Amino acid sequence: MSKKIKHIFIAITLVVVVAFSAALSACTIKTKHPRAAITIEFNEVTYKIEYTLYRNMYPQTVQHFIELADAGYYNDMIVHNYTGTEWYTGGYSYEDKDEHFAYATAFANGDMTDYLDEYSKEQSYYDLAASGTLTPSVYKQIAYDGNNNQIVKSEDALPTLIGEFSANDHVIQSGALTADYGVLKMYYYDKGTNYQKAAIQNSFGQILEHDYKYNAATSIFTIQASASSANSASNYAIFAKLRNDSQKDTLDALIEAIADYQDALTTANGNFTSSVSTEVDKLDSFASDEGRYIATNFTMTSMPIIIRSVKITKY
Repeated sequence: MSKKIKHIFIAITLVVVVAFSAALSACTIKTKHPRAAITIEFNEVTYKIEYTLYRNMYPQTVQHFIELADAGYYNDMIVHNYTGTEWYTGGYSYEDKDEHFAYATAFANGDMTDYLDEYSKEQSYYDLAASGTLTPSVYKQIAYDGNNNQIVKSEDALPTLIGEFSANDHVIQSGALTADYGVLKMYYYDKGTNYQKAAIQNSFGQILEHDYKYNAATSIFTIQASASSANSASNYAIFAKLRNDSQKDTLDALIEAIADYQDALTTANGNFTSSVSTEVDKLDSFASDEGRYIATNFTMTSMPIIIRSVKITKY
């Protein structure tokens, strides 16, 4: 091979290697705005709604949501609490095979409390946290190293999520998401008068002590189905919004289908919703020495609203 051809060959090889390396690097770089596609089923019709996730503003909330979605955790969940402004999901599976606890049968027989108890996903969530699938951000306490510097220890990690909202000192100077139609919020159950403290490590690596109740979210998230909500941005992490007007149209169509179904039941003297009393956060042993069971009421629907899948793209 002549020197000229050899040099050309080497140059081409270097260009290919550099291009390949750049492409590889691009695949591993995290984007500011990953995307999530949530497929929802209602009355045997599916609606695919795409979201933009705001990792640049709510990095640990988005990471947590992505880790759960990638693990398939959200697949086949029900909207377990249906209100006019919020749909709460991420805590209970849809099941319609077991004759005793089948969703439709349980609703008809007034057994939805038993259904929720049977198909709670809380243990599965804790198992994921224990397996290392979820990146920790909340700890039992602040620890110290040999130089008396504040640190957190992996053995003190709690399975809950840091609250990235202003009431928990997560401040965004400009562009913060507001409680608009269709947004996603990471939700936590109120711990009542329990003001227990926990250590948090924010996205800047700072270690702080804050109220545990603000850092107690697990897997529950809400879809805001109206233009306003009581779950404000100051107390809940609003971390995603509809990608475009087309997605708004899809959500509109789903809401309209639910309203039409409800109207038909009302005309036929049937019930679309039922209030169910239950307990949540049964495995949260940190809230008190014996676990703090929180009694609450959910509004269940006779025709289930099912989250069939949550798919993440564009890392």
